[in-house]
Amino acid sequence: MEWQHEAYRSVFFCGGVKIGTVNPPWNGTGRWRWRIWVTSTTHPQDGRADTREHAMRQVEGRFNAFLMTARLRSEGGAV
Repeated sequence: MEWQHEAYRSVFFCGGVKIGTVNPPWNGTGRWRWRIWVTSTTHPQDGRADTREHAMRQVEGRFNAFLMTARLRSEGGAV
């Protein structure tokens, strides 16, 4: 699992699968937006965080919850 940083967002990948994204603040909100598609509830989740790092942890934590629910484990990744 790894983060790839693009010009306007960071994308969390597991192999070739996009798991979620973190987007910078906009419209003066000052809050980072995050979204994850692969979750333990099978429904996309999103939210806001005060820092990029906290937003990235939200995406990683929810993907780890999916792995635990599916009884899978990550190998050699960043999480």
